[in-house]
Formats: sequence, C-alpha cells, structure tokens
Amino acid sequence: MNYGDLIKDAFRISWRNKYLWFFGFFAGGASSGSNVPSIPSGVGGGDFDDFDPGGSGFSSSLAAQAGQGIFENVGLLVALGVVVLLLVLVYIALGLISQGALAESVAAIDRGAQRRFSSAWWAGFSNLWRVLGYYVLFILISLGFLLTIGIPLALLVGGTFFATESVGARVSVAVLAALVGIGLLILIFIPLAIIGQFALREVVVRRERVVSSIGGGYRLFRRNLGRSLLVWIIQVAVMLGAGIALIIAVLLLGLVLFLPTIFLAVAGYTTAAIVAGVIAGLILLPLLLVASGALGTFNHSYWTLAYLRLTGTAERQVA
Repeated sequence: MNYGDLIKDAFRISWRNKYLWFFGFFAGGASSGSNVPSIPSGVGGGDFDDFDPGGSGFSSSLAAQAGQGIFENVGLLVALGVVVLLLVLVYIALGLISQGALAESVAAIDRGAQRRFSSAWWAGFSNLWRVLGYYVLFILISLGFLLTIGIPLALLVGGTFFATESVGARVSVAVLAALVGIGLLILIFIPLAIIGQFALREVVVRRERVVSSIGGGYRLFRRNLGRSLLVWIIQVAVMLGAGIALIIAVLLLGLVLFLPTIFLAVAGYTTAAIVAGVIAGLILLPLLLVASGALGTFNHSYWTLAYLRLTGTAERQVA
C-alpha cells in the first residue's frame, strides 16, 4: 500500500466532492466545549454577609424573588430543556447518518461510481440503525476495558491508603498505578480505535452484522498489524499538522477581520465596535464550519480508503 497515494486519493475525493463536507462536519469534523469556572463562596476566608447592603432581610427578599421567578418561568425552562434535548438528538442522528453516508460514498467513488448529496444521504439514512448499533456495542466494549483497567488500580490505591499512613508509600503506589493505567490505556485503546475504524466500514461497506463487524475489524487489524499502526500514525500526524495550520489561519484571519472592531473600540465607538464584531464573527464562523467539514471528510475518506486497500491486500494474500 502506497501511503502517499492514500493521502493524495483521500484529498482528491474530499476536494472534488465538496457536498461530502456537510457529512464531514457531523461525522467528527467539529467539536465544542465550554468550561465555566465557579467561584467558591468562601474565597479569602471572608464572610459575604458583611457585604449585604440591607442585612439579612435584603438577602431573604432577593432569594424569595429569585425563587418566585424560577417558579413563574418553569414552563419556559422546561420548553427550553426540551428544545435543547431535541437539538442534541438531531445532532447525534445527523452524525450517525453522516458516518454511513461518507463510508458508502467514498467506497463507491473509489470504485468509479457516481455519487451526489441525495444518494449519499440515502446511504447514510439506510444505515442509521446499523451504525447506531455498532456505536452502542463499541461504547460498551470500551467501557468494559475501562472498568477492567480502572477497578483493580483503584482497589490497589484505595487499599494502600487504608493499610498505611505513610505518605511516601501512598504517593509511590498512586504514581505507579497512574503510570500503569496510562500505559494500559495506550496499549489497548490505540488498537481499539483502529479496529473501530475498520469495524465501521465492515458495517457500512460490506454490510456485515454489527457483532460480526467487530470481529472483522479485529481480524483485519491482526493480519495487517504493522500497516494498520502506520496508517494510524500517519493519520495522527496529518491531522495534527492540518489542525495547527487551521489554528494559525484562523488567528491571522480573525486578526484581520476584527481589526476594525479593535480600532472602533479604542476610539470609543462602542456601538459601531459591537456591530463590526458581529459582522466579523458572521464572516468567520461559516469559514470555520466549512474547514471543519473538509477536515472531517478527509479524515473519514482516509480511513475508508485505508480499509479498502487493506482488505484488498488481505484477500489477495488469502487467495
């Protein structure tokens, strides 16, 4: 297998079939998260009651008003929760559809067939429940490995803390357990991640049963151990380089787009600065979404093509 051609073919398919970027975004091209720091009520050891401008009566009144406001808007909060839940479910469903759409479409395009957005969507939709079953099974397997690793190490550390009060012994055992845990996670979950990539293609491309797909992915990995690991290493390196390049491009473009906002804010034109910032954000956000979808498509295409190349090699070897 020519790894340079693998990267080139994945890039070619991703670039020439830009409609796949929609599926690439939901298949793993985008991630989001937020960390909201909390401020302890006893920062500095002070008593915040001393800062109550009206004494305990003011605090009680404020708490009562807040509680009353929550009860008055409970319907709104429930509706908002339902909307958020529906959006999460829609996002998950689109992600599952996109996994099947990309795997089937890239395999078909690699064979020389024609695919469009509608045919890709139908391929993903028709594989929705199979892909969902694969992910449920794969998550359960991953949790099983985590528990197998975590429970004995936790018992070891807990038993050490219970058996001795020696700080040195406790620290030594805790550090040793952490190192062993990290080593086992790397040893198990890197192969498991590769097997998972192969198993997904077994479900979609070969139409294997969900349980059989895991076994098929494992056998393909075992027969091509060195190639599989090299494919994973190259993928990590390529995506890391692409991610760094994207971050640099976003920072430079963001600086250019937000320069008017900065100048207006420094000059004291607050309203104009807000408007300019919103416009800059509206320009930058779609570009980020498109880039994320393109990267997700390339990554998925890369693994699908690697699966096709390795299965072809394996079949020739068996024959």
